Amino acid sequence: MLGGQRLNTTRVTKGEGMVRHFWAPGRVNLIGDHTDYSGGLVLPAAIDRGLTLTVEAAQRITLTSSDHEGVADMAPDGSGGTPDGWGRYVAAVAAELHALGRPPVGVTGSLTSDLPAGSGLSSSAALEVGVAPAVCAGADFALDPMALAQAGPRAEQAAVGVACGVLDQAASIRGRADSAVLLDCTTLETRLVPLAADLAIVVVDSGVTRQLEASGYGRRRAELEEGAARLGRPLADLTPGDLGDVPDDVGGRRVRHVVTENARVRAAVDALAADDRAAVGELFAASHASLRDDYEVTVAETDLLVELLGKAGAVAARMTGGGFGGSVVALVAADRADAVAEEVVAAYGRAQHRATATAYRCQAADGAAEVGRSDEGEEPQQQGSH
Repeated sequence: MLGGQRLNTTRVTKGEGMVRHFWAPGRVNLIGDHTDYSGGLVLPAAIDRGLTLTVEAAQRITLTSSDHEGVADMAPDGSGGTPDGWGRYVAAVAAELHALGRPPVGVTGSLTSDLPAGSGLSSSAALEVGVAPAVCAGADFALDPMALAQAGPRAEQAAVGVACGVLDQAASIRGRADSAVLLDCTTLETRLVPLAADLAIVVVDSGVTRQLEASGYGRRRAELEEGAARLGRPLADLTPGDLGDVPDDVGGRRVRHVVTENARVRAAVDALAADDRAAVGELFAASHASLRDDYEVTVAETDLLVELLGKAGAVAARMTGGGFGGSVVALVAADRADAVAEEVVAAYGRAQHRATATAYRCQAADGAAEVGRSDEGEEPQQQGSH
């Protein structure tokens, strides 16, 4: 775990020609969706797909991307940037850091990514978590990792109006190889949960892309808050036994999902520790059913993928991320992971849905870090690995 470590942010001035390289992974949430913004429990893992950012100090913040059109160009405090496209996130992160006291020093550079956007693997959080330490580095500004994680949701709301929780950014920062991260979104305490070496993580993108700002995400959050207000207690303090008097209306169903999902996260941690794979499978299935029926964020395509993964022999499978499309996550015996993925993608194609599925075999990976430095024109001296 990163614990209380600070990201290395030694100052680099423009004349030195020092190039710095930063890595920020995507994440997959194993269990615990739509619980983070009510202070609940989540169990994500950083994955070995993400974003690499290469920068040096400059007068302005100017970034290009091999994966997205346009240039993110703005003043060091985030002002004067383009109001749409991926640059919105960069500008919002810069503005949040400025509010936290970062000196007005810019960076110039480029980013590359192998993380598909809109697939539920949190490409936006990886961008935020990658940009933040990079722009801090050029300004000799040290920021505690969890303070950086908390800046991400504020930036995302400013950029696209999505009031998300801290799950994605915290996972991208706190992730460690071969482990999931149990995060309490009230206290921000984390604990590593080892994953069995003979299990692989398989993520299957349904091909149904969504942007959270254009989906029902905000409406679901408002419905949850309305239902929770009637109870007069924080949802994170409730157990399924407290739900007897919760009405079976929209707000009540949203509350029921969150309270039971928190309980499932706790149970999943215990089941993974005991290597009780039958229990893990049952918990994933119950989580998906709750997201489908009580929170109503799955779509027919992700429901189908979960069904197909079960038939193909996955240990556990469920929708992951914000929903309304995106991906499902499965735990699969490592020696069968490729075969299961191929079988599911083929079966999904035969179902003649409007989208084509894409499967990614992933492993839990280390979180965001500076991974190298070099003088301009030299190969970077690696300081870490992703």
